[in-house]
Amino acid sequence: MLQKVGNNVGLETEYKFLVSKEKFERIMDRIRMKYPELEIKERLQINYYYDTDDHYLLDRHTTLRARQIGDDIRLEMKEAVISSKDYSEAVETSRKLERLTGDITLEKGKFAWIPFSLQGSLVTRRYSIRPSDSLSIDFDINYYLGKCDYEIEMEFTEKAQKATSILVEKLGLMKYKNTIGGKARRFFMWKSEIFKD
Repeated sequence: MLQKVGNNVGLETEYKFLVSKEKFERIMDRIRMKYPELEIKERLQINYYYDTDDHYLLDRHTTLRARQIGDDIRLEMKEAVISSKDYSEAVETSRKLERLTGDITLEKGKFAWIPFSLQGSLVTRRYSIRPSDSLSIDFDINYYLGKCDYEIEMEFTEKAQKATSILVEKLGLMKYKNTIGGKARRFFMWKSEIFKD
């Protein structure tokens, strides 16, 4: 869940798990049984990734993306917080974008005046359930550059951290903790793999 720390700035805290298709479906069924009164909402979202050709942002644990849901497009920057916690944290800034462009140059902040170009896109079919205002569980099927992966994300606020940790343990998910990196890192790693000389 995004905890506001300023105008259009938030701290995102979440557990991320990369699983097989079978595990993905089993965990989704278990969550449905645990929260039978809650609706699972489905949506399609597209992430358009921007960086330099030599991965300036990626090397600094930062993602710049335009996220499209329906006709709405938002420019989002996520800066990972490096810590020893068993979940990930990132500072996220966001603003509305009128249209998609091939190049983006930010006007302020530490990455200002560096020209970033569109590097490609990743499509996510997301199934979301919100057990409380403090916890959102997302089941993501991601498609990028001919690849498909299955990810479970649990976003939570500070007050739900302990309860979320217990739920993760009960579902036996810690052994599937995503150690590779978020969607952007996986996209860029795969892109480097398929386009290497």
